[in-house]
Amino acid sequence: MKKNINKKNKAIALSLAGIGLMLSLGACSNVGANAATISANVSNKDTKGSTTNISVDNKTVSINGDGASSEGNVITVSKAGDYNFTGALDEGQIIVDADGDVNFTFNNFSISYSKDAPIVAKKGNLNIVSADGTDNKVSDKRAANTEDENGSNESSKEAYDAAIYGEADINLSGSGKLTVEGGYEDGIHSKSNLSVESGNYSVTASHHGLNGKKTLVVKNGTFDVTTVEDALHSKGDVTVENGEININAGDDAVHADNTLTVKDGKINVAASNEGLEGITVNIEGGDITVNSSDDGVNAAGDTEDGSQASYAINISGGNLKVVPGGDGIDSNGDLNISGGNIFIDGPSDGGNAPVDYDGTATITGGSILATGNSGMFEGLGGNGSTQSSIIYYLDSNVTPGSTIKLTDELGNEIFSSADQTQSYNAVLYSSDKLESGKKYDISVGDSKESVTLESGSNTVGKRQGGMGQPPQGGPQGGNQGQPPQGGNFGGPQGGGNGDRQGQPPQMNGNGREQGGMGQPPQGGNQGQPPQGGPQGGGNGDRQGQPPQMNGSGREQGGMGQPPQGGNFGGPQGGNNGDRQGQPPQMNGSGREQGGMGQPPQGGPQGGNQGQPPQGGNFGGSQGGGNGDRQGQPPQMNGNRQGQPPQGGQKPGQAHIDDSQNSKNKGDSKKKKNKQKNNKNTDNKSGKEQ
Repeated sequence: MKKNINKKNKAIALSLAGIGLMLSLGACSNVGANAATISANVSNKDTKGSTTNISVDNKTVSINGDGASSEGNVITVSKAGDYNFTGALDEGQIIVDADGDVNFTFNNFSISYSKDAPIVAKKGNLNIVSADGTDNKVSDKRAANTEDENGSNESSKEAYDAAIYGEADINLSGSGKLTVEGGYEDGIHSKSNLSVESGNYSVTASHHGLNGKKTLVVKNGTFDVTTVEDALHSKGDVTVENGEININAGDDAVHADNTLTVKDGKINVAASNEGLEGITVNIEGGDITVNSSDDGVNAAGDTEDGSQASYAINISGGNLKVVPGGDGIDSNGDLNISGGNIFIDGPSDGGNAPVDYDGTATITGGSILATGNSGMFEGLGGNGSTQSSIIYYLDSNVTPGSTIKLTDELGNEIFSSADQTQSYNAVLYSSDKLESGKKYDISVGDSKESVTLESGSNTVGKRQGGMGQPPQGGPQGGNQGQPPQGGNFGGPQGGGNGDRQGQPPQMNGNGREQGGMGQPPQGGNQGQPPQGGPQGGGNGDRQGQPPQMNGSGREQGGMGQPPQGGNFGGPQGGNNGDRQGQPPQMNGSGREQGGMGQPPQGGPQGGNQGQPPQGGNFGGSQGGGNGDRQGQPPQMNGNRQGQPPQGGQKPGQAHIDDSQNSKNKGDSKKKKNKQKNNKNTDNKSGKEQ
């Protein structure tokens, strides 16, 4: 999960070694010394309204027409118009300094330069057409820039930072091929708007591949883009309307500082840190495959003026497949699914989730199949959801190749899949084929459960505990998590907090749902809390037989029988846990065990206590009535228990999963916003991107 990152020299050296794309680009450090002298033949006939032909043959530049001149190996275009280029200009440069539109047509033309950018449009819009059936190339052979983006190196600031660089708009089109090698930084960089209408492109770059500062629009074309940083990048909006884009990126595959929209086309991300990223990400169509070491689709970033961003991921069409190392879909705000087909394969670790969000997640159309580790697993329980969904928790991890199948009560198959490549113990499925009130069987391999759907999110199976180890601590409440809102934490005279709460969440570590469902108490109160200090509020008053304990009066493992009678806690206890049902499973310091992780090591008197639920006291004196008539207590593994959701649940019944209310949004969520702002707006390097 990406957190505020300053992209200093972070990946230049490492990614260059990893990708190896600079082997050819940096091999010409002495080219300038060996460059041959190029002579010029200029014929400035009156060719108003016609095309000016510029050719390089046998190291000689020939210009036939108006608006262009050459001096040594530098060609300068000073008038708007049409220019046709042929031949090979080694160690040369084209400078555009004109008002209006300057139109280049490349006919088997190549240019390379090791001292500066090969093509620089200082003024005027630059349109480049790759002629049909031709193969063209622009090579920036400078060594990669390893300076900090915000650094003070003057030579870096004054350098044009791309193989094709423009202060105004750049438009690419045609049906031929154009290869661009961005040795210094970017492949193609417009300080205004960059658009691609058609063509066949191969782009390598030590920074960004295609970079449009204000906007980047891909209307069509085929692309192979290999970069150290982002493949497609804009400080404004990125829009993909069509085309086929193959990406191998060291950072983001497609990044917009503002809005990223995919309308159609095919995007295949073979490798990336994060796949698609913007403050708002809209997927309206297309076929998208993302392989990422971090988040696959991410709504994150900083606004240009520093104001609070409104993050959202909106999926209304297309086919999206994500194989993440971090979160599959991660919104620092809302997730809205109204169409399309979504397949998320992973992650397999418990520190990330197939679906992650800070706001709400709603589904009103389309389909989603997501598998991953149950550690941070979330559902689609937004109040605006009109489509039912199922979360199936498995007893153990499933290896890739097992078949996931859903059938209705008549045995008709709704879907099946065996395409997962990462291990998992939780499955999320939703589609418009699911009907509330009907019974379904869901199976993975030999494991099978039945569920009668209710509207919203339905959970079946028992949730496993977290994969990681809870904190270790000493006696007397060491390593305690943050206290809940509205409750007392070891303070005196806490009264009535958490009265008549529904089923609390199953937790793992940082405020996430985690453990198995178990059985809720019948008419009773909160599960047996950990031992506090003296005058601990009589927790568990009139409880029956206590569960098996581990350590300081805490339940160790299985559910056991509900306790019968007796006080649990210090003297002067008052009615906490009155008429207690089946108590929670506890792990270590007053936490319900419920999982795979190892319990914390701690001494007596409430060591290593996690965050108690909202509205309750935790080991305080004279605590009265906390969690009265509580639903099923949470299963805990680690610290910082989250807020319990509303509504209890009966044993053996599908659990309605209100997972977004179960998150502790203040502590558990780690933002993944990038720090990419650069205030050096007067330099030519484009470092403000």
